[in-house]
Amino acid sequence: MGDLTSQAIVYSPIERVFSFVASPWNAPRYISSIKRIIAGPNGPPAVGQTWQAEAGFLGRRSLIELRLQALRSPGLVRFSIEGEPQATLALHLAQAGDPDHTRVALSLDVPSVPSIFLSALMSPLLAGDIERLKEILEANG
Repeated sequence: MGDLTSQAIVYSPIERVFSFVASPWNAPRYISSIKRIIAGPNGPPAVGQTWQAEAGFLGRRSLIELRLQALRSPGLVRFSIEGEPQATLALHLAQAGDPDHTRVALSLDVPSVPSIFLSALMSPLLAGDIERLKEILEANG
């Protein structure tokens, strides 16, 4: 089983970070593997909802389904990625010292890919994803 986590401190209140990452419509802005959301519900997200997306993973483009598995304000957003390969994308949020800073941990779990392989291919991408998230949230602060 392969899993990776990348973390950053974001200069933005936890409620704002949670609101941004809870919407799958924002995912293509910071998750490099999700190219675009094709279809899905608008409005406030709810556990169990699904969105169709175009993704690129390990060099292959495919259509996937993002399913909101968990939504616990303000600390957790978790999506399952249903397609090839199956994966789970989780964002764990915690206040970092003061109300204006949020610790964000972005985790990717891909059970069908060995950890060493996933780490070699995806670690730089995941680090870039968390940096893009940080830049977006801090630029729009």
